[in-house]
Amino acid sequence: MFFISCLFPEDYEFDSLEISCYWDSIGIINSSGKNDTIEGIGSQYLNELYDNGFLMKGDDNHYVMHDLLHELSQIVSSRECANINYSSFRADDILPSIRHLSITIQDKYTESFKEEMEKIKKRVDIRNLRSVMIFGSYRSRRIANVVRDTLNEIRALRVLFIFMNSPHSLPDNFSKLVHLRYLKIGSPWGFKVCVPSTVSKLYHLKFLDLKSWGGSNNNLPNDFNRLINLRHFLAKKEFHSNVPEVGKMKCLQELKEFHVKKDKIGFELAQLGQLEQLRGELCIFGLKNATREEAIEAKLKHKSNLSKLRLDRGGNREKNTSSSSSRTQVVSNENQDDDIILDSLQPHSNLTELSIVNLGGGMAPSWLGSNIIHLDTLHLDGVPWATLAPFGKIQYLRELKLRNIVGMYHTH
Repeated sequence: MFFISCLFPEDYEFDSLEISCYWDSIGIINSSGKNDTIEGIGSQYLNELYDNGFLMKGDDNHYVMHDLLHELSQIVSSRECANINYSSFRADDILPSIRHLSITIQDKYTESFKEEMEKIKKRVDIRNLRSVMIFGSYRSRRIANVVRDTLNEIRALRVLFIFMNSPHSLPDNFSKLVHLRYLKIGSPWGFKVCVPSTVSKLYHLKFLDLKSWGGSNNNLPNDFNRLINLRHFLAKKEFHSNVPEVGKMKCLQELKEFHVKKDKIGFELAQLGQLEQLRGELCIFGLKNATREEAIEAKLKHKSNLSKLRLDRGGNREKNTSSSSSRTQVVSNENQDDDIILDSLQPHSNLTELSIVNLGGGMAPSWLGSNIIHLDTLHLDGVPWATLAPFGKIQYLRELKLRNIVGMYHTH
C-alpha cells in the first residue's frame, strides 16, 4: 500500500479521496458495507502511515511523501511500478514485469521522449498494465500523439489518468476499457474539446475526476446515466447539473447542483429520490418548476449524509401582468404553491447548513426549528414569510443570515 504511492510524482500532494479511489480501484481496499466510505477507509490507512512517519501532511486533507522515502519506494517496488520523468528516463531501466506506470510530462516535445516510449512498447506488455497515470498538462499535439500511440493496446486497465488536448488524444482502445474503475481526464483551459462520448461505455467506472477539465464545453454525453456504478463524480457544478435522468445512477455520492427543468425530460425533482447515498453539498435550483408530489418523491428526509442544502426557487416571483390585482393574485398563488413544496422538502435531521432562497409562502416550514436539530448555519434570502422560524429552538445555530425578508419589513 505504501510503496504503490511511488507512482505519484515527487513532492506531489494527494488528498485522501484521490489515493483512496486509487487503492480501491486496484483492489487494495474496498468498502464492506453501505455505511462505509472509500475515503473513510483510506483515511484510516493514511493516518497510520502518517503516524509512523511514512507520510507528511501538506494540510489537513493532503499528504506528501518524503523525498528519501519516495526514492526508496521506487526501488522496492520496481518490479511492479515505474514512475518515469519525461526528460530523464531510459526505457532500459524499466523492468518488463511492471503493471503500474506513471509518467510526469512537461510541455516541451523532444525526439528522445518519442524514442524511449517506442522502446517501452517493445519492452513492456502494455496490454497487461493495470494503471497508467499521466501527470502534467501540455498543449503539444506531438506529445499527445506519442502518449496515445504508446497506449493504443491497453485493455486491462483499472486506473487511467490522461490529458486531452484534442479529440484524438485518447488511445484507440479507450472505449473497450471494460475493467476501468478510476478515470481522471484533464484538458487545457479554453480549448474547444468535449468530454468523450465513449465515457458512457465504461460501465464499471466507480470514480470519475474532471476537476482539471478546462474545455469550454460543459456538456456530458446524453447517455451519461449509464454509469450506474459511479460513486464519485468530481467536477464543476455545470457538469453536475447537466446529467439527464441522474436518478439511474443510484451509487452516486456527489451531486453539487440539480436544476429542475420543465421543458427537458430527466430533470424532474423526483430524480433525486433514487440517490440514497448522496453526501456533502446539494443545491436545488428551479423549484418553481416542481410539484408537491415531486418534492415528496425527492425524499430529502432520508438523505442522512447530506450536510449542506440550498433550496432555490429560481426566476422572479412577480410576473409582469397588466394590473395590480392580477399581479397580486399570481404572487398569492405562487406563495401557496411554494408553501406546499417547501413543507414537502424536509431534510434529514443531520443537516448542518441550510439556505432557502426566494421560496416559501406565508410562513416558515413546520420542520425548521424543530426537526433539523443539528443545524449550525441558516441563510434566508427573499423569503416572504410573515412569521419567521423560531430560531431560538435551533440549539446549535451559530450563523444566521437574513436578506430581503419581506415579512420583517412589514412589521416595522
